[in-house]
Amino acid sequence: MKLCTAGLVISILVIFFCADNAISKPVLTIDLGPPVYYTSDNGDIFVARYGSLSDKSLSFVKVVMPDGQEYTLPSVISGSGVRYTDERQLVWWSHQGRVRIDIRDARGNWKKGYLELRKVHRKK
Repeated sequence: MKLCTAGLVISILVIFFCADNAISKPVLTIDLGPPVYYTSDNGDIFVARYGSLSDKSLSFVKVVMPDGQEYTLPSVISGSGVRYTDERQLVWWSHQGRVRIDIRDARGNWKKGYLELRKVHRKK
């Protein structure tokens, strides 16, 4: 009898576990916005695409630098504006339509790369 009861309990737990995993667990997708173009004072063009997970648990920016280098940076806490960084190589800080970029130098110290980028409109 004990063996039969234990088997029944295990069967119920397996059914419950499988049903719980199959019911209402949404699949996360990525919502990625259109390219946004920025320019520096010397004419370099940067391309950013802002995005988030479909459940809004994570926001990020995908940045293409003028040399073609690409970064995907998660958003982090900021006093004002929106700050994105991997805390290793690049900080992308957006505030009122302008962007400031900080980069690490060869020694690993943060330096201000391009102090300010301006949003530009590009024809499609």
